[in-house]
Amino acid sequence: MTVLTTIEAGAKEAGARTGNPESDRAGAYGANWTAVRSGQGDVAVFDWASAVGALRYAFQPIVQLRSGRCHGYEALLRGFERTGFANAGELLDAAEAAGLLATVETALHAKAVAAYRALPGWNEAKLFLNLDARLIGRPDSPWMARDPAASRNSGIVLELSESRPVSSGVAVDAAVDRYRQSGAGIAIDDFGVGHSGLRTLYEARPDYVKIDRFFIAGIDGDARKRALVAALAGHAHALGIQIVAEGVETVTEFYTCRDLGCDFAQGFLIARPRVDLTALPNRYPVVEDLNRKDRRQPSESHRRLSEVIERLPPLRVESRKTELLDYFRRDGSAAIAPIVDQHDRPLGLIRERDLKRFVYSRFGGELLRNRGLGNGLDDLVIRSPVCDISTPLDRVIEAFSTESAADGIVIVEGGAYAGVLSSGALLRLVHERNLAMATDQNPLTRLPGNAAIQRHIEAALADSGSGHVLAYLDFDNFKPFNDNFGFRQGDRAILMFSERLKAWTGSAGAVIDADAFAGHIGGDDFFLGISGGEESEVLARLTELLALFRSDAESLYDVETRVSGGFLAKDRYGAVRRFPLLAASGVAVVIPSGSHGLTPDAINAAIADHKAAAKGAEDKLCVVRLS
Repeated sequence: MTVLTTIEAGAKEAGARTGNPESDRAGAYGANWTAVRSGQGDVAVFDWASAVGALRYAFQPIVQLRSGRCHGYEALLRGFERTGFANAGELLDAAEAAGLLATVETALHAKAVAAYRALPGWNEAKLFLNLDARLIGRPDSPWMARDPAASRNSGIVLELSESRPVSSGVAVDAAVDRYRQSGAGIAIDDFGVGHSGLRTLYEARPDYVKIDRFFIAGIDGDARKRALVAALAGHAHALGIQIVAEGVETVTEFYTCRDLGCDFAQGFLIARPRVDLTALPNRYPVVEDLNRKDRRQPSESHRRLSEVIERLPPLRVESRKTELLDYFRRDGSAAIAPIVDQHDRPLGLIRERDLKRFVYSRFGGELLRNRGLGNGLDDLVIRSPVCDISTPLDRVIEAFSTESAADGIVIVEGGAYAGVLSSGALLRLVHERNLAMATDQNPLTRLPGNAAIQRHIEAALADSGSGHVLAYLDFDNFKPFNDNFGFRQGDRAILMFSERLKAWTGSAGAVIDADAFAGHIGGDDFFLGISGGEESEVLARLTELLALFRSDAESLYDVETRVSGGFLAKDRYGAVRRFPLLAASGVAVVIPSGSHGLTPDAINAAIADHKAAAKGAEDKLCVVRLS
């Protein structure tokens, strides 16, 4: 049945249900209403077949962030000016009012699939199709009928948009199972700005989550957006879900989304939607160039993960079940088998223990070999956590609990299967991180030490996409205070200031939209690094931090000393003189976004040159701008 025939059949069926097909679909639905002569006079009937025929599809690529490889295309409707509708929403609302939503959506999907299947090498990329939420679970929904010949490699991914609510009473999980049986994958579109949010994520168990453009726009300068996207990416990967960043338009958005753990990107930076589908590339040089030019690649993480992963040979999902039995028989120590599609993209794992119900049952072996019960591996694959090999080790460790990674984490490189990080290897990484943190952590304040501070400075200087403030903070006249009041009071002062720093960094994202890092150089010397945020707000908050410590430090003195505003003590030359109450001062080195040739030595020199000016400033802060 052709697309137009499908529409006409659906229109007749809807008319038969109401008993008055013309009047039920009458209304101001645009230019395609035509006058049709009937026995009762002229009645307006909308020409749905012409409306669908006037539309065409543009394809926008969804690209792997670390390799530039095209993972799929989203099909986007174009040509509404020829239909009388302003956009897809208006057209589908009108179709729903006419009782033809499923018919029109099915016809549109058929049109998109035809264009997709006409692409050279079409099966190397997936087609992402928007499915109206009102159709989810309905018997007449497209892709609801089971296709016995389908597999999860059909290439179709249904985007369940959150722009409209799912009909009440619909069991989303059951509907999704039916869509999967037809060979379709599942994505949640516009995540974060729709109706269902986390509930849809829970019920749909999607293969992909597409983060709405609202959260991607300006993410490089918005700490709250970064925190939300990082948390979502971590939890999604632990569930075997891959993340697509929608609407990536700038280089800094690209780098930020990639470094936060997003797997794919879609947006004008990479490619605009194209109506001409004759020469769609399978790789995008803009992504390859950005990765090649980036100096912040976590090579140490790549190296360490490469060392600890087990490079278990994968099985193709279309392999016979007898090959699976041979796989476990061949390597008796293997407890899992990684399963990939024809392009080496991971689909999940098959656990040897799940085969025991077949192996140990009376006719289990025969059941596994019975072609009539399905000879592929689809029905045995379980979802598993997925992580890119270049993901920073801290993010890998934090994202995966031992429970979610009990069977291992699938590691990908450039979107393709690379190996498996076993639970034992993950525990070794956790131990190594804890040991490294303990070695480089100040025992008194528990703040990161010099090695971590040096890494932070180097990373900030390499990040030209954001502005940074690197601040050195220390106490004024701490030695006389320590000598006069004792080391215990000195430690109290250091702990007091460190707690202020921890609170400051913890609230930086919410208060000034910035990422903050605090370190303890040693003694009364501290470091504070701030990335992003408005410079004036950051500096105002730094001044406030120093003022709060001056107030806190008064609690370290007795009443008489507080009232007098100072104390007598020996200076470094042994002479007794009067010193003011304890305070902290700082040199804040401001580095604007953009290219520069600054080095850590230049930062240290700027701080050393301006320490005296900071101690003499009324607000105890000296600002140095470098470029």
